[in-house]
Amino acid sequence: MDTKTIDTIKALRSEAANFAGFHELYSAKYAPDSRCDKKGYGFGIDNRFSAFEIKTSFDSHAGYYGNSSCSTIMRVYHTDLVKPFLIKALNVHQKEIFATAARLMREEASRLTDKATAEVEAIQKMLEEAKAVLSVEPAPVEEVA
Repeated sequence: MDTKTIDTIKALRSEAANFAGFHELYSAKYAPDSRCDKKGYGFGIDNRFSAFEIKTSFDSHAGYYGNSSCSTIMRVYHTDLVKPFLIKALNVHQKEIFATAARLMREEASRLTDKATAEVEAIQKMLEEAKAVLSVEPAPVEEVA
């Protein structure tokens, strides 16, 4: 029984709500609580408390018609120098990034509903076939002497 698409929709909706609601949860529950004296969040702040970790790259290339090769448009030569500034930029735009990620996850979940409907119909058909087999009266068994 294949419910992969339905499971993906559920996971996308759950994670979208997680990302969309994080800042409000933090602001309402943790920020004003004076008894909570250790708190914080952000990209690259303290990996002991990582909610998630992703490894990504920024890629850029160009190639021209008639030539199969491509070349890199942008090259960063001092990654270690640039890294903290990119992390700061991610944190400056964190609310927008989380909101955008949540929106994209909800949109993908919505796009998957047609596929999920087909899965549900296949499961329903299988169930109806099973019921039909169960409703057939078995032939009497004759004893062999």
